[in-house]
Amino acid sequence: MIPRLGLLVCDVIWEPLRGRHGDYPDMFNALLDAAGARFDLVPYATHRGVLPASPQECDAWLISGSRTAVYEPVSWMAPLTACVRSIVGTGAPLVGICFGHQLLASTFGGHTMRSNEGWGLGNIEHQVHRPMPGLAWPSGLLKLHMAHQDQVLTLPPDAQIIASTAHCPQAIFTLGERMLGIQAHPEFTSDFMREMTLEETFDIPPAIRALALESYQNAPDQAPFAHLLTDFLGLR
Repeated sequence: MIPRLGLLVCDVIWEPLRGRHGDYPDMFNALLDAAGARFDLVPYATHRGVLPASPQECDAWLISGSRTAVYEPVSWMAPLTACVRSIVGTGAPLVGICFGHQLLASTFGGHTMRSNEGWGLGNIEHQVHRPMPGLAWPSGLLKLHMAHQDQVLTLPPDAQIIASTAHCPQAIFTLGERMLGIQAHPEFTSDFMREMTLEETFDIPPAIRALALESYQNAPDQAPFAHLLTDFLGLR
C-alpha cells in the first residue's frame, strides 16, 4: 500500500515565480520523487482553513513554509496548531520546513521571533552536530537553501539540535524520534532561489543579495537531504 503524505500548506508561492516553478505541492513532489520515494501527496490549504478531518488521514506529514509569521494573529493559526498537536499524538512522522520548523518549536514550548541578525538567505553552510540514528545524515558540513528573517530563538524542552549555521543556531532540530524541524528550504531549487533573490518586492539589503546570488554558483546538498527526508518520513 502506498503511504499517504499529508502536506499542510501554509501559503502559496507568489507570482510570477509560481507560474515558472510551481507551488509547494509541486516542489515537494519533485524533491521526494527524485529520491525514489513512494507516496501519494495529499495537500491541505491550511492558510485557507482547510485541515484534515482526522490526524489518521495520512501516514506521514509535512508543514510548508509561509510568508506569515507564527506569532501573527491570523485566524488559521490556532486551528493549525491544534491539528499539529493531534498529528503528534498519533506518533506519525512530522517534518516542519521553515515556517513549519518555527511552528513546531512554538507549539511545543520554544520561542520564534524576527532575528536581530536580519536575513538568512542563500545556499548556506550547516554544521552537523548530531546525526540522527538510523538515517544517512551527512557528517561535517551540509549546504541547504535558506530564505528567512524569523528564526527559532529558544528550542522546546527536550529538543535536540542537529545542525546550526553561523546565522541560525537552531537550524535543524528534533523533538523525540518522530518530529524534525528544518529552517532551510530543501524543496527550493537554485533557479527558484536565484529568481526569488532578485525579486524587488523583498526588502533585501544589497550586500546580502549579492552574497546570496554568489552562493548559488555551488549546488546545495539537495539530493542527499531528499533521501534523508524520504527515510525519516517512511516513504521507501
